[in-house]
Amino acid sequence: MKKWKIMLSLFVLLFLFSQIGHAASNKTIQVSMNGAKVSVTQVPIIMDGQAINTEFPSFVHTNRTLVPIRFVSESYGAEVSWDQKTKTATVAYGNKEGKFTIDSNVAIINGEKRILDQYAIPRIASLGGNSGRTMVPLKFVTEIFGYEVGWDSAKNAPYINSKQDTKPEVPQDGSSIISSISVGKGSTDKNKLIINSSKSIDYETMFLQDSNKLIIDIKDSKLSLENTKDAEGTIDVKDSIIEKIQYSQFSKEPNITRIVVTLNQIVEHNVLLTNDGKDMAISFGNKVKSITKELIDGKEAIVIHGTSEVKVNFMKLKNPERVVIDLMDSVLEGSTYYNYDYDLGFVKGVRVSQFNVDNNYSPMDQIVRIVLDVKDGISDPNVKVDTYGDKIVIYPEKSFWENISYTSEGDNKIFTINNLVETDYSVNYETGNKWIQVTIPTDNVELNEGIVSIKDGLIDEIQVVKDEIETRVFIKFRKSIEYVLLSRESDSKVSLMIMKDENVKTSDRLIVIDAGHGGKDPGATSINKRREKDLNLSVSLKLNDALKAQGYNTIMTRDTDEFIDLYERARIANDNYADVFVSIHGNSHDNKSIAGIQVLYCPATQSEKKEIDQHPFAKIIMDELLKATGAVDKGIIQRPNLVVLRETKMPAVLVETGFLSNSAEENLLFTEEYQYKIVNAIIKGIEKYFEMY
Repeated sequence: MKKWKIMLSLFVLLFLFSQIGHAASNKTIQVSMNGAKVSVTQVPIIMDGQAINTEFPSFVHTNRTLVPIRFVSESYGAEVSWDQKTKTATVAYGNKEGKFTIDSNVAIINGEKRILDQYAIPRIASLGGNSGRTMVPLKFVTEIFGYEVGWDSAKNAPYINSKQDTKPEVPQDGSSIISSISVGKGSTDKNKLIINSSKSIDYETMFLQDSNKLIIDIKDSKLSLENTKDAEGTIDVKDSIIEKIQYSQFSKEPNITRIVVTLNQIVEHNVLLTNDGKDMAISFGNKVKSITKELIDGKEAIVIHGTSEVKVNFMKLKNPERVVIDLMDSVLEGSTYYNYDYDLGFVKGVRVSQFNVDNNYSPMDQIVRIVLDVKDGISDPNVKVDTYGDKIVIYPEKSFWENISYTSEGDNKIFTINNLVETDYSVNYETGNKWIQVTIPTDNVELNEGIVSIKDGLIDEIQVVKDEIETRVFIKFRKSIEYVLLSRESDSKVSLMIMKDENVKTSDRLIVIDAGHGGKDPGATSINKRREKDLNLSVSLKLNDALKAQGYNTIMTRDTDEFIDLYERARIANDNYADVFVSIHGNSHDNKSIAGIQVLYCPATQSEKKEIDQHPFAKIIMDELLKATGAVDKGIIQRPNLVVLRETKMPAVLVETGFLSNSAEENLLFTEEYQYKIVNAIIKGIEKYFEMY
């Protein structure tokens, strides 16, 4: 970890001010952030009345001031450290500390989460052909140092004052400072009102139905927004719910900041405060009022009340088996947790909670999570969902499992078919095709035709096919098995104990290798005019050979220079029931100094195909790649928009092996030695994943 000491001449103001000694003149510059060029206003750092221009310019981006974090002097006693692996800068000053992670909208200030709006997110910015600099939001850094930020009306400029004896950090009456009022988004397209304060927010709300206005009064607070001298203002939103947001210093005795949200419709509002209470997010969505079990059109169903126009995410999770339903932009009325002993279909209970968001969601999200706990013996629960006005109705589908059960006894699986009467039957195990076929006279058993997916590491799926004479049940496996017949030759049930064949290991694993691009799609072009598609194929062929040498089954989506549709690549993996999917790519960036490895994945919550958490596979692969290559860690990144990651059912990663736009890394990537390092690391990661999961 590299460390440097810095001075808090660090933090910038807003507009470049010719009034202050003509130190600089207002001008617009173009900087590169997130691969795009952005026009920003260059500003000097005004510290204790003096204008200071940094080596890399501070600038204003959409009314938010970003400053270079390295610009701190040892004489001020502040220390900055940088963690390359997590892309996190830590600013320490006495017993105060702030952590800022590149491209993250969460800062950790003195151990507490603070929400940053989209324009205040720390970024790597570059100017011209120069290397990038870490830029962080002014208003959050000043909290660490206790310096005062204000607006000088005479000079029409903001200032930073480090001299505590001349200007206090906070009002002497103990009021909090409201430093930012903005609009942001979480994981949905709905706008939220974001309020940042120097102290825990104490508020009251009131709704005026005649004018569709939500009033938020923040008590004991003074309005002192960054980048403006105004004590009042308006944010025009004009979406389907919010028309505009107005703010003002409503009163001074007592100090009250008033925020008025004019809505286009009457809708519930939900308030989320961060742990320290200094940040508030107000969303306009659903208030879940109750979860009931009801008879709907003659069928038992679970009914969720208070869910008008809600976005719903579904997941199936195992160990134990359960169905998870996340209601976005929602809060739970009355409590943060409910537990219901509802028994219907495959459901043995329902748990409802206000979910503490994880890495799959934005910290600004408000989510009600509903968990349907599944009865033993059911391995692929399905639900049907209908929406009626302000309620969601969930029907657990149980028809396939009415006379079939599938349970676990340790590592062994017990599969049972309940017959109508005592009957003869036959059991045949096709070792080559890895399936068991159970045949029963149709008159003696009542099963519904269909296919259910199990995918528990042993059984892949169960299929029922019948005609007037015979009913055939196929149990399809992902690997070689052994079985013991537990029922009699003629019985009222057919019962099998199924176990893994311990003598078979890697040969039961199927890995799909996807060489990115190909044919008419060359991908990125390197500095020396080499094509990404050729690099991808070269690495993929080596990976294929190495996996086969270790006994794995493999399929390559392409093994020549040909174009394969993205959806076809995912179909190949799904139709062959692959255990894991690995896509090989090369990277590129306008900033030629950027180098390193990225691993991309699609969260299970953002794919209708995924059944398990995808992040563990991505993390294990990244860990092994970094150990083997010593490359720069460019992050494990969620990319739900990529077809090969979103549409594949199994754990899937896309490995960006390095940057073809970086001369040194390009030369390395096209060497046999480095390609084998990448290959061996991926294989170690796959093996470790299989061992752990």
